[in-house]
Amino acid sequence: MSKKSKTRHSLSRRITALIAILMAVMFLAVSFISYRALRSTYLRLYSEKAQDIVRSLASEIDGDRLYHYVETGETDSYYDWLSQEFTMFKSQFSGIAFLYLFYPEEERFIYILEAMKPGDDPDDINAMGEDFPYGEMELAHLVPDIKAGRASSELILGADVGYGETVSAWAPVFDSDGKVAAMVEADCSLANLSAVIREYALRIIGVQLLFMLLVLLLVIEILQRNVTRPVGQLSKMVESYEHGSVTQPKFRHEDELQMLGDSFVEMTERINAYTQEVARATEEQGRISAEYNVAKQIQTDILPSVFPAFPERRDFDIYASLYSSKEICGDFYDFFLIDEDHLCMVVGDVSGKGVPAAMFMVIVKTLIKNRALQGFSPAEVLQNVSEQVLEGNNAGMFTTVWLAVLELSTGKGLAANAGQEHPALRHAGKRFELQEYRHSPPVGAMEGVRFRDHGFQLEPGDTLFVYTDGVKNSKNPKEETFGKERILEALNREPGATPSVLLQTMKSAIDSFYGEAQQTDDLTMLSLKYYGTGQPSDEWK
Repeated sequence: MSKKSKTRHSLSRRITALIAILMAVMFLAVSFISYRALRSTYLRLYSEKAQDIVRSLASEIDGDRLYHYVETGETDSYYDWLSQEFTMFKSQFSGIAFLYLFYPEEERFIYILEAMKPGDDPDDINAMGEDFPYGEMELAHLVPDIKAGRASSELILGADVGYGETVSAWAPVFDSDGKVAAMVEADCSLANLSAVIREYALRIIGVQLLFMLLVLLLVIEILQRNVTRPVGQLSKMVESYEHGSVTQPKFRHEDELQMLGDSFVEMTERINAYTQEVARATEEQGRISAEYNVAKQIQTDILPSVFPAFPERRDFDIYASLYSSKEICGDFYDFFLIDEDHLCMVVGDVSGKGVPAAMFMVIVKTLIKNRALQGFSPAEVLQNVSEQVLEGNNAGMFTTVWLAVLELSTGKGLAANAGQEHPALRHAGKRFELQEYRHSPPVGAMEGVRFRDHGFQLEPGDTLFVYTDGVKNSKNPKEETFGKERILEALNREPGATPSVLLQTMKSAIDSFYGEAQQTDDLTMLSLKYYGTGQPSDEWK
């Protein structure tokens, strides 16, 4: 299996694994929430049933007669009737573990009656007169209700004291003077609740799991059709170029992948055309140099080089220049109208030199323009481009980019700076100053990088100057760098000049600074003068 095939398969596996993890997290979260909601519903139902039972029984009891049973421990026919009522309620309503009537005292309570239905263990039934101290649950909930003479109204979970967890409810029995003569309490066992919830939850979770698996398979198929397979087509197209036959890719959608494929095919066709022409005109010894010139010409052709660039526009003037230190460079610039009111400007510098840097530059420049034309902000454009070039970027190449979008009607703009130099800005009637702010890392340098937009405002007469690090880092024979101070000094020699004059002045200043030294880095500069919607000055003419 080839390295590119492994990369393609790795991309598919990573996407599938990520989706599976997200689905698993969603499944666990939904299952947990479903279980908690189901348990809460059952507990509430148990509590409401217990409250209805104790209130019903308490309303039927004659409180005045209960004092006799507490004082003497003797029973009578009314007691027998009460015992039958309690037993009937306990038998009719499943889930009631204990149903009893007790007399409350300050620190303890005394059993008056406890229902016993067939099948109950007599050892678990308390006889009349048995007393028990209040536990933590009773002190927290029962005793305050006794003192207030009220029935329980909230969900009360009883602790497991050997009979399992319970839901408890109680209601007061009043005597003829309105005093609490006794309390009726019911404890509903939750022993079977876990089994009921488990059975029901397994059904719900099973349906959810089946649904999520179907969704996962559907999402994977969609990704295969729209991402993985198109990327595979691009990879095969690049591989096929080695054999001299590149076919036009056709994808399901007219998206960035289709644009990139079309751009690559167009570039290879132009390279092949130039290469064939050179091969017919030169010998083997001169072919390498000629191919470099072809590549340089291709690189030059894809950069805007006709000035004035927009002769029909009177609201701005723009000019750019690139001076390479070798036959082929990694610097680039671009500017284009997104629509009639939005101008996009780009200045970039690819890591490395030569053909690899030039090829990488073509890809990055194409991706940036395609994304910007769709109306995304500069930060969103760089974010998307960075993620795309990171896929399969085994050479570890990256590029610094300054990208801005200017609204021509208002002068408002957004810029994202991914490791480029600080641009210089001159407001009308003032001097150039560097616009320094924190940059983002270069495009394609690392995964997980977030790019940020910075707003700026141009007023009529303002001038913007953007450049690559080759301008600032130019060195003279003494190994001194040109530096920021010399940049500002050169710009402010004639600050009101048009962009073309401004760039010529800067190049002359750099050439004078070089002296006898050789240019060691690429120089790229771009300048924009904003006139706004009003009439331009005489500088335009």
